[in-house]
Amino acid sequence: MAKNRKGRNGGPNKQAARAARRRREQRLLEMDPLFHGNPPYEGYREWLVPSPLTGRFELAASAPMESRQYFARIEELLLPIYRGRLPVAATHLDDWIKSGVIALANADGPQVPASVVPVAEFAQRISSDDGHGHHEVCPQLSCCGGVHVSSEHRVWVHLHQLHAAGRLLLNDHDAIRLTAPPRQPGDKWQFLSTVG
Repeated sequence: MAKNRKGRNGGPNKQAARAARRRREQRLLEMDPLFHGNPPYEGYREWLVPSPLTGRFELAASAPMESRQYFARIEELLLPIYRGRLPVAATHLDDWIKSGVIALANADGPQVPASVVPVAEFAQRISSDDGHGHHEVCPQLSCCGGVHVSSEHRVWVHLHQLHAAGRLLLNDHDAIRLTAPPRQPGDKWQFLSTVG
């Protein structure tokens, strides 16, 4: 007669599996809080993901040149920052940066006014004192394939890195909220007041 191993080993094995799953979820959250942290806004429900085989977006042969340039720019500039996939909200942040201003909100809702500040000023406000002074913004942020001095992209890279790290989110009105991502799987996002 076969012994019932489930009763004897099932408990500890299940506990070990749960602990391993929790550790894996914790690592994933730390590595990619936007993807694994379930931000509370619509811009994080849809993701742009290239082909896993080529790392490129597959466009129809009839796709307009504007679309080809748009996705080439995402592949070259944004995918490396966002670990190979990016939320639609990242494209909205990119549009704000290109416009030269950022809309900030301390709370959500259509009745809550957003303040609008120049991109370089916003970057300076939220920068750590790293001695670089984020005051240069590339004047041609749609320069996919172009050659530019790396310092021209400093603000652009800085803001996208903060976004990818979960330090800021775009709410459903495309205004920026300063945040602290969840520390543990299942925790909520913490919202900080904008800096003065």
